[in-house]
Amino acid sequence: MGKITSFVNMSLDGFFEGKNHDISWHNVDEEFNQFAVEMLKQTEIIIFGRRTYELFEEYWPKAARDPATSKSDLEIADLINNMEKIVFSKTLQQPNEGENWKNVRLIRKVVHEEIKELKRRCDQDLSVGGNNLLLTFARLGLLDEIRVMVNPVIIGEGNSLLKGIASQIKLELHDTRTFRSGNVLLTYEPLRSLPAEKA
Repeated sequence: MGKITSFVNMSLDGFFEGKNHDISWHNVDEEFNQFAVEMLKQTEIIIFGRRTYELFEEYWPKAARDPATSKSDLEIADLINNMEKIVFSKTLQQPNEGENWKNVRLIRKVVHEEIKELKRRCDQDLSVGGNNLLLTFARLGLLDEIRVMVNPVIIGEGNSLLKGIASQIKLELHDTRTFRSGNVLLTYEPLRSLPAEKA
């Protein structure tokens, strides 16, 4: 059985995106891309909120067709395309599928027991993308692991990571990794002795 994991980029001053959803400050290079490939090879299902899903849907199918796309980005695009993708949204009408964007399922609501059953049937990890969905999974006590990539940049304003958590969730630092770019990956595991928030 895999883990339910999350990954998010964060500025040094605690934002996951800047003003007007700007993520141009994300510190991405070839080493970062190879790390992304490593993560995806350990992932069976990617779970999105609507906005993160739409960013992926807009970018990766085009990247798969672009002759200028780097070798590592092509590998990422291929991995994402072929794995199961779930998008949680109350407003999305219907996901678009095509040659370079397959295996998408739309679900309207996160239900604790349904996620637990999904995890039980998976041999590899389930990866949660998007801050709002990360908040939902954290509140429900569904996360086994939180990976935060701290980027060496201060952006001054934007949307704060995990803003909206109403009660304390204690974490244990499981691993650290330093990248040549100055990025630092912090991997935490929530302490299971604490009760989950009520939905």
